[in-house]
Amino acid sequence: MITSKLCSIFSQVKNKETYFGPQGFVIATTASGLETAQHGYGVHPNGSNLTGPNTGDWKNYWIVFARDTELGDPYFVDSNNEQLAVSTAIQVEGLWQTEPVASSLDGFLECLNLLSINGQQKIAQFVPDETTIVDKIALEKLNARLAKASGCPAFWDLFFECYFDWLKDDDG
Repeated sequence: MITSKLCSIFSQVKNKETYFGPQGFVIATTASGLETAQHGYGVHPNGSNLTGPNTGDWKNYWIVFARDTELGDPYFVDSNNEQLAVSTAIQVEGLWQTEPVASSLDGFLECLNLLSINGQQKIAQFVPDETTIVDKIALEKLNARLAKASGCPAFWDLFFECYFDWLKDDDG
């Protein structure tokens, strides 16, 4: 049921891939894509269950629907949450550490739309070029819009911290 709901939502998404600077998001838009996206998280590629009830375990109600194109981190919805809150996670010493990204899937998709409209990139940039947004005030305004749309300002603050680091790295 959740897979068909997600597929219905993602079929309406204009951009299945969104890039901003070196960072990007790719959404799994089909039932088979969503099934494959679970591999290594909730499901082993051989089909066995990788979820558990303990702190640091991957939860059986987390559904991966996207990945970060730079680092490969998963983006997932909490299917127990009516708004389908979105988080990302990294594995540290065998335990999953999650970070809230958006309080709802709608908010997350709005954030991707804002990044797409503002960045207008078709692929990730390895080095800044003439199309790169470098205006600090414009970037701060965009960050504020993302924080408002998502309800999770800490994630987007870190997102832009990485973006500014990328800009600095290219300078020196």
